[in-house]
Amino acid sequence: AASDVYKRQILLLAGGAVSQISTRIKQTLISEREHREQQAAAALEAAHQKARLIFELASTLSATLNYERVLEAALDVSNAGLKEFFTPEPDQEVTQVGMILLFGMDQSLYVAKSRGVSTQDERKRFPAQQGVLAKAIEKADPILTDDPGTDPELGQITAMHYCRQGIVVPLRAGFESYGLLVLGSSEPDTYAPDFQDLLVAICNQAVMALQNASLYQNLIEEKERLVAVEENERKKLARNLHDGPCLL
Repeated sequence: AASDVYKRQILLLAGGAVSQISTRIKQTLISEREHREQQAAAALEAAHQKARLIFELASTLSATLNYERVLEAALDVSNAGLKEFFTPEPDQEVTQVGMILLFGMDQSLYVAKSRGVSTQDERKRFPAQQGVLAKAIEKADPILTDDPGTDPELGQITAMHYCRQGIVVPLRAGFESYGLLVLGSSEPDTYAPDFQDLLVAICNQAVMALQNASLYQNLIEEKERLVAVEENERKKLARNLHDGPCLL
């Protein structure tokens, strides 16, 4: 009888242990499922945010053929992306330096538009022969740097010395390179893959808008040239009619 009681106690203990293990497994599975659902929801929200920003950029760029406005819109959306994709700690202020560098006639890069860069630094030019600028042009892909202030060329920009991460994204269409989008953040680990994807999309949209603006500007210049030629011919004809034939 005592052995039967002992066996029943063992079975009860074993049953309780199995029940606890089963409950823990169930809780773990539920927790993992909730975690996966949260990750999926976060990924979906990030995708929606990126799509919205790209749509806003495309809408802005499609409404303008102004060269300056194209560059400003690209930097504005890059700053909006910082707010959407990087969540700072409470009471943490994150700043971003932004530049669009375009190739000049001498094939060096000049600052076409900037945010947070001094007037003196805006006048500087970059040969893009070393550091992250050269790598981005060579690889035609975004290049990250965790210390932009020590870069041999970016280090010429004073504001970059206060940045803890930088990214350089090519402005490129096919095999033709127009320049670079350069951003620097006051915080590390700012430019996560989702943010990088957004910046690539921004650059692609900006290049198309720049091409359209360039074509439009060429058309305007050609129209002005033709108007000038027509005006000169009209004045010449008016002079000839005024002078009349010379009779001896």
